Amino acid sequence: MVVYIPMIVATTLLIWLAKHVKRNQRVVVLIMAIAIPVTVATLRYNNGADYLMYLRMMKLAEQTGSSATAFTKIKSIESGYWLLLKLCGGIWPGQYFMTYGVIAIIICGFCYIAIWQQSPNPALSVYLFFVSGIYFDSFNGLRQYIAVAITVFAYKYIQNGELKKYLVAVIIASLFHYSALLVIPAYFIRYIKIDLKKACIIVVGCLAGGTIIFNLVSTLLSFTRYKYFLTSVEYEAQATTSTILFTTVVSLISYGYIAYKKKNVSERFQQMMSFQILPWCSAVLSITIPLAWRVQYDFMFFEVIYIPAFLLNVENKKTRLVFATVFVTMYTAITIWGMTQNDWYMALPYNYYFNYM
Repeated sequence: MVVYIPMIVATTLLIWLAKHVKRNQRVVVLIMAIAIPVTVATLRYNNGADYLMYLRMMKLAEQTGSSATAFTKIKSIESGYWLLLKLCGGIWPGQYFMTYGVIAIIICGFCYIAIWQQSPNPALSVYLFFVSGIYFDSFNGLRQYIAVAITVFAYKYIQNGELKKYLVAVIIASLFHYSALLVIPAYFIRYIKIDLKKACIIVVGCLAGGTIIFNLVSTLLSFTRYKYFLTSVEYEAQATTSTILFTTVVSLISYGYIAYKKKNVSERFQQMMSFQILPWCSAVLSITIPLAWRVQYDFMFFEVIYIPAFLLNVENKKTRLVFATVFVTMYTAITIWGMTQNDWYMALPYNYYFNYM
């Protein structure tokens, strides 16, 4: 944690500072804030379960000419990611840390821009970006997290009712990971008013109808390029306990508070309340649905924007402080415990690239 704690403190403080400096200084401060986690991600070696797999992809991209070249017999690389590797491999062959750096710039860049544009408290959102584990998890799935970062940036198009822009962003994201296409229906959640009662009914329905949903997912999967998962050892339910806890606590507190206070919220926050059902349901479905944990990637980032927005709707300062303390303590304590005691994200110990390459 010697590397990560100073990184989190420094980038969070810089984001806070960016809100309090003159406009002509703001861009410089924001670039510094993004540069810190990007540098840490760039100079890591074999931190993240799939690090070496992606390193092989980078080497393969330098050796072959076709953008359609298969990585294995059953698994091809999405064209956008493959072209990115080809471009980087052509500019700096053998300097793989720089390619990891470009990917980190894309992921952190889009995520930080989304936070800056959409969160009422960017510093808190950036802190949650780290302690929720999203940053560290991005070490593992580079292709999908590029897609996630782009769709996260596109959240604003849902709230602004800009369907065409949202579709364009999702299609671009799908060039890096096809799972991005699964978030297209998420746009229409803006037309559904979700409150505490409806949310609880939906979540209970997900739990009760797990077997039916499992069979439906299996059927749909059989018609896609991912049908090989049906006979894979990965095709079994993996309940993401921590994510279930996070989303359940955040959802019940926020929905419960709004219901208890009978508070009239803005149309914008109502849309956010409706969208919040997606990370909660995707977490709960991991109990019964194989690969549901992959779908979580597309929705979990929303929590880092939703929590500050909810706190803004809590009028009493003491109550707001209590809720904020609960959220921050929960995320921080559980993620630190998971990383130090259970090797979450394979982020520890931090390995410096040039000590190995």
